[in-house]
Amino acid sequence: MYKKIILFLILAVGLISGVFYSFSDKPERDITFDTRSHFENEENYISYLQNNVEFESVKLEYVKIEQGDNFWKVARDNRVDINTLIGVNIFWEDLNARVSQVVIVPSEPGTIEFVNDSSGINRLAELHGVPIEDIEIQKLPFLYSLYSGFIKEKQPIAVFVKDARPRTDNMTAKLAGKFKVRQMFRSPLGGRLSSFFGNRKHPIFSRRKFHNGLDIAAPHGTFIGAAREGVVISTGWNGGYGKAVIIQHDNGYKTMYGHMSSIFAKHGDRVRAGKIIGRVGSTGLSTGPHLHFTLWKNGRLLNPMDVLW
Repeated sequence: MYKKIILFLILAVGLISGVFYSFSDKPERDITFDTRSHFENEENYISYLQNNVEFESVKLEYVKIEQGDNFWKVARDNRVDINTLIGVNIFWEDLNARVSQVVIVPSEPGTIEFVNDSSGINRLAELHGVPIEDIEIQKLPFLYSLYSGFIKEKQPIAVFVKDARPRTDNMTAKLAGKFKVRQMFRSPLGGRLSSFFGNRKHPIFSRRKFHNGLDIAAPHGTFIGAAREGVVISTGWNGGYGKAVIIQHDNGYKTMYGHMSSIFAKHGDRVRAGKIIGRVGSTGLSTGPHLHFTLWKNGRLLNPMDVLW
């Protein structure tokens, strides 16, 4: 009987110590897990999440890309934003969806992080600037805190940070570079993306033709803002683009805003990001009210979706 009591006390102390250590406020030196090195590829990563990770309130869905889909459509259909998809799909190299590609979609906005130990949640709260209540740890096995200390090769612990933006540290180098560029720009207006950069069937000439920008459909008269601070270098009629404004920005970037109904900016104006420069219209070669947005860097055309996610 005495031996049983001693054994019980040892187990109880171990359990309490394990729980205390696991959820201590003292963060480890390296609280995050090198996720991409651990899983090696997207297929292994998705398989691990499907078979091992479950949260109490956040649900993870796995959506297969079909012909005609893109990541923005997947985000919109599931009521999250593109930042959320970037934050949980950590192996993405770019934002070009592939048919049959599996996309991880959480039930609410946020990002997934992985930690070596659950004590790291306090540090994650600091990194993302969110209250600790907005961080949800995956469901762990019963008495995990007690026996986890005896496991030589621990699996990473998944953590969902609600309403948080993804960190570039968790992205592939290629996508992180694009994300940093994207942070320099803002969308000139809210609206529906109606036509993308690249080859398309021209809506007026009915033949395949290269489209050098992004079309954003919006009601006639909707305000248009500058995508970034810069100097207005051209205003007025611009051929098929109708009434248009061109702005020169730092680092060799230049933007054009076409098919406007009215222009507020003047040549030589220095405008800040978001400054209203005109209104949506349908001037020039246009089939309806929308903004045509073109982006250059050092004279070379860029896909506006690289900066307007």
